[in-house]
Amino acid sequence: MNTGTPRMNRVIRRKASTLVFILVAASVILASSKRPSPYHPPLLDIIAPVASFGEYRPDHLHPGVDLSTGGRTGLPVVAVADGEIYRLKVEWRGYGRALYLRHADGQISVYAHLESFEERTLALESRVEEAKRARGLRYPGDIYLSPAIPVHRGQRIALSGESGAGLPHLHFELRGSEERPSDPSPVLGRIRSGSSPRFESLVFLARGTQSLMGGSRSTELPLARQPGGVYGLSFCPLVTGPFVPEARIVVEDRSGHRMGIRGMKVHLDGTLVYEFVLDGFRFEQYPQVGLLLDHARSRMSPPSFTYRLLRLPGNELGRVPSVQEEPFPDLSAGLHHLDLEATGAFGEIARARIPIRMVFPPTMHLEESSEGDKEGFVRLSLHRDGGHADGPSSLRAIYTALGKKLPVVCQERSEFPEAETCSFKLSQLGWGLTASLYFENTPISRVTRVFPRPMEVPPEPAPIRVLPGPEYVELEVSLDNPSTVPPARLIFHGSQGDLSQDLREQETGLLVASLPLAVWREVSSLEMEWEALPKPVRAPVPLTPHVGSPTAGMSMRDCGVRLDLPSGALFAPTALACESLGKSPPPREEGLVLGSSIVRLLPEGLPLARKALLTFPLPVDCRHPERVGIYRLDPSRGAWDFLGGEKSGSEISIPLGRFDTYALLEDSAPPRILDLVPAPGGPAVDSQLSFSVRVEDGGSGLNYDGVHLRLDAQEIEMEFDPDRGRSTGRPSTPLSSGTHAVSIWAVDRAGNRTAERAFEVSIR
Repeated sequence: MNTGTPRMNRVIRRKASTLVFILVAASVILASSKRPSPYHPPLLDIIAPVASFGEYRPDHLHPGVDLSTGGRTGLPVVAVADGEIYRLKVEWRGYGRALYLRHADGQISVYAHLESFEERTLALESRVEEAKRARGLRYPGDIYLSPAIPVHRGQRIALSGESGAGLPHLHFELRGSEERPSDPSPVLGRIRSGSSPRFESLVFLARGTQSLMGGSRSTELPLARQPGGVYGLSFCPLVTGPFVPEARIVVEDRSGHRMGIRGMKVHLDGTLVYEFVLDGFRFEQYPQVGLLLDHARSRMSPPSFTYRLLRLPGNELGRVPSVQEEPFPDLSAGLHHLDLEATGAFGEIARARIPIRMVFPPTMHLEESSEGDKEGFVRLSLHRDGGHADGPSSLRAIYTALGKKLPVVCQERSEFPEAETCSFKLSQLGWGLTASLYFENTPISRVTRVFPRPMEVPPEPAPIRVLPGPEYVELEVSLDNPSTVPPARLIFHGSQGDLSQDLREQETGLLVASLPLAVWREVSSLEMEWEALPKPVRAPVPLTPHVGSPTAGMSMRDCGVRLDLPSGALFAPTALACESLGKSPPPREEGLVLGSSIVRLLPEGLPLARKALLTFPLPVDCRHPERVGIYRLDPSRGAWDFLGGEKSGSEISIPLGRFDTYALLEDSAPPRILDLVPAPGGPAVDSQLSFSVRVEDGGSGLNYDGVHLRLDAQEIEMEFDPDRGRSTGRPSTPLSSGTHAVSIWAVDRAGNRTAERAFEVSIR
């Protein structure tokens, strides 16, 4: 019998309904938590990542996750879900031995660097042997199975190994289709990564001649974790003009494995200017890796990944459709804040907050003053016009002799509201005087005054480098000899007439001029002008201006090479150039000889949407063209990496996906055999022996069959592993007891052959 009021009864009924809903929801959640995952981890006992999805590679993004096998091979690899094996791959490098499994939901799982495929229950190794015989190849490549072979979740399909590139590990991918890899982390179960993102440093790159960051054209500032857990700086850097920010981010586990990040958010003064979440991509987007990260500041060995903090034209990687990004702005004067949030490969988050002080420096000029002249001295007035600062008292000038670092004394200083006048001893100045204006102990502007001096020989033009941005061209002129008088300006000759631009000294020995891209398109040649000499001198600049378009191909014929860019090779209109470095730095590797000048394509690290073709002419006096190849300079190691090249007539060409430093080298040194197992003259060994040969080659390197071993007049199939520098092989049948004759030699890809070594091996 209900004795309550109607209102009380309604309240009781509502509470009862809410309680029932909570109980039902809880039961559903509990049931779903107990429901087994449709996916099984691909390894049975180790799920520890050593490389993450979307991680930087020099020419692509890592399309899967690398799982540790504890340095071992032969671990069981199982199907992550029901499906059918429809494809195998067997190649020397790359994925090595790989297996492709299609599942009922349309997903494709990929397992790479395997030691062997399952033979006893699936007869997969037999399929490989059939393909080898049919194609006559040791590495037959793709093998498509028809009909496909069905397997069940958790069924063994292979053994882990170290085939292809890298040391022992399992590479695992999950693809929505053949061309769309996605982050496979969710299907791996609990991941023991032990790694969180760490902001290592912030990189500022100048845009335009007015820009200085902490007094430099480019600077890298180390970030530290603050008491609240947010990374930051211990000071507020001063910025004087437009800039491009980048961040060096480290994700490192307890074993020292470095991985990439999954996502990034960038806010400037509370406004979202950039965000990416890298949970999938298309293989055709591989070239965009150079827009997501900075090629020039990222590398694989040792790993170092520098991420861009704004979206460059052409970069669609990780774009979030529901998010509206604002363009990265030019900052107004005052205090600003850059807020970063990096998400690690497995969900960990790190944040950084960086204050930035924007100061617009006054325009400065130095002029001679007749006031107080005395013999052996010069009196100069430094004028400051406009700009933004907290008042004249906050600015101070420091003077240095041109190209020198130690300050010179300002004598008989006279100060005015927007100027000061000083006397300087001429013998201390040399070619000229540089005045650096400091605001809060940071240089924000520089100006140089060059003094006339007689010269018997006109100065040589300094090398020019082109560093383009989305809407501008920037010319940085490096003075190799700061004690020599610098040029005062650049003269640009073009279809619209001549245009001169004064060179602004931004750092000691660095002069900068800037032109809009539209003007740079019309430039046909350049000259440097030294007007401060007793008689003005001009000299041509050894640089041919180019502007590339995303919609049209072009051919550059500079520096003694030819670079052909197809239509669509560039992501955005870009200024391009080629810098010849002569014969320096010479190769350190024994037997490598330069066959051309060293060529630096600029801007260095520029990613290409479609590959260009770089062509060198073969040396006229080349007696061994088979030993000549195109090499790329690895600046992190200071070593030359062999790329190869296709020879046609008197030329050799190589496709390339980014701008770097290249040269034509001749490899005349044979490989070096360092040790043998079993060792010559050693004790008797078992009849089922295997041979292991350690080989070293600093030039073109060895192919898979670069080591040859003959046993009793029959050659054994040997396989070279570049990661270990070893070639291994074994006889097809056990050897009989007694003494057997062995001979061994090695040949590199340039055709250089070692002397043949002969010895005997005793079988017990």
